[in-house]
Amino acid sequence: MGNEQQQYIEEDEIDLREYINVIIKRKKLILGIFLAAVVVTAIISLTMPKVYEITSTIQLGSVNGLVMKSEDAKTVILNQNSLSSIINRLNLKMTPEELQKDIKINDVGGTNLLKIQIIYPGIDMVLKINDAIVNPFIVQGQAMYQERLAIINERLKELNEEIKNAEGDIARTQALISEVPTDSSVSQSDISLRIILLQNTLSNYESNLSGLRSQRNGMKLMLTDAKDFKVFDAPIRPKYPVGPKKKQNVILAGILSLMFGIFLAFVLEFLQKNKTGEAK
Repeated sequence: MGNEQQQYIEEDEIDLREYINVIIKRKKLILGIFLAAVVVTAIISLTMPKVYEITSTIQLGSVNGLVMKSEDAKTVILNQNSLSSIINRLNLKMTPEELQKDIKINDVGGTNLLKIQIIYPGIDMVLKINDAIVNPFIVQGQAMYQERLAIINERLKELNEEIKNAEGDIARTQALISEVPTDSSVSQSDISLRIILLQNTLSNYESNLSGLRSQRNGMKLMLTDAKDFKVFDAPIRPKYPVGPKKKQNVILAGILSLMFGIFLAFVLEFLQKNKTGEAK
């Protein structure tokens, strides 16, 4: 049992030595591939344009609920026609689908805020793209917001008029009650019946007035709690690019080229041995 174990260890040592010998024998090939990959990757990374990322946050308008849901807002912002218009206006060399991939929109949990992230080469251009996306959306949203406010304000005018009329009805009914004759020319039963009818009418008027005032208070509360569409957080001009990641690219290229070089060295060694074996 001890001899077999010793034999396995010796075989492993022989195999390891063979692997090392192959790597040493083909070191020029391996190092050549490594250096070429690193140099080419470094040159490409240095010549690539710097990519910048900016983030802006917009507030979705709300009047008794969101004027536009976040999913609808995302659809409007990423609309193909809108993106095509931005591409033509800013003379971008890309398709709407490509621009769409450079834009990320996320909800800010539990709020009516949307966070927009844009990644694009060039500080000035990424800021222009942000303005071209956000500003028209705010204008469109504000138009919808103002329409909803106008509906509420119009209803408030109607309620004020209805309340005024209801208050007039109550005042007239109270006057009629106070003017009910109490002399003997009218029977007591008629007087009582008339008072009961007037009091019932007065109660209905007062109930109606209470409902109208409650509606008005609700409408006023809607206006108080209303929030318009606006830029909640404007983008900050970035100081540093997010890409290309030069060091990361070079390191990755170095690792992959070493792996490929070693693999190629063993393939060539295998082919050489087979060719030598056939020649014998």
